[in-house]
Amino acid sequence: MQITPQVDRKTRILEAVVELLAEHGYAGATFARIVETARLSSTRLITYHYDTKQDLVAAALRHIGERAQQFMVPAIEAETSARGKLAAYLRSNFRFLGERPAYARAAVEIARNLPRETADADLREDVPVVLLAQLFVSGQESGELRRFDPVVMAVTVRAAVDAAVERFATGDGMDLAAYAEELCALFDRAITMDPASGDLGEVRS
Repeated sequence: MQITPQVDRKTRILEAVVELLAEHGYAGATFARIVETARLSSTRLITYHYDTKQDLVAAALRHIGERAQQFMVPAIEAETSARGKLAAYLRSNFRFLGERPAYARAAVEIARNLPRETADADLREDVPVVLLAQLFVSGQESGELRRFDPVVMAVTVRAAVDAAVERFATGDGMDLAAYAEELCALFDRAITMDPASGDLGEVRS
């Protein structure tokens, strides 16, 4: 997003934080640079909304998540099956990375530097894990998916995506589309029933 005076102040601040984290790292995302990048008149306009840098960076992480959700949801909702929705989740996630690489680099910087207590709080509210688990439960109830622990599978999918984000953010030069297809194939095999083998898995109680 181009940062202009027409964009509301909080969004300008958060976009500036994302840009600076991606370009200069956590230590380089100073209030002075944020003021310049967001075209503010004073650092007081930052502290009016956010008391500390920790609060500001945590808000930037939520901002990245919201932008990713806005990008991904239409593709996911266009699918009608659990398998299709999971594939759409993975593919749209990687398309978002390709179109918004600064967001990936910023998210990695935040994950590496945000204090543990704040990171733990974010994990307890990991919306993608919750939604993926709900998707898997729905697919199991309809008979589309085999029996497995939906939370374990959701956490595993999330971890695979996070690992890819970190590789991409370090300039690995990975083929995002090919990576997404590998994950789609991997997890599709992991969640679907194999009547030939008779192994339908078990749901943990």
